[in-house]
Amino acid sequence: MVFATITFLTGAAFVALSLWLRLLSKQARKWPTVKGQVIESRVDDTHLETMKPVLRYRYEVGGERYVGYRVAFSGYGVSKSAMQQLIKPYAQHSSVDVFYNPKNPSMAVLNNTAPSDWLYWLWFGVGFLLLATYLVWR
Repeated sequence: MVFATITFLTGAAFVALSLWLRLLSKQARKWPTVKGQVIESRVDDTHLETMKPVLRYRYEVGGERYVGYRVAFSGYGVSKSAMQQLIKPYAQHSSVDVFYNPKNPSMAVLNNTAPSDWLYWLWFGVGFLLLATYLVWR
């Protein structure tokens, strides 16, 4: 029963994550924009098992300075080439449009039209919920 409970809670968390990503992705399409500058753009492949794209940009809203790191509300793939493709349009020191959340300007993206991978997380969560149901009823 403990495993079923953990499985259920994991599934619920993934479903909640998917709905949150969907909401943010939808809201980001209406966010205002400011000019920003890319301060770091590279793929960190120091350790292959933790390889990740590193993208940081700075921008200013209402006199307050921020540093963002998110390209969009979607995943970036697992291969080095996929990660390089993701950051390719954002060369270090280049000027970029930054879309920021007017209610929380520290939350920003560079691409507000990229499809979110919320559906992936939803299906993952549903799978866990089905497994939890099976574990309870077996």
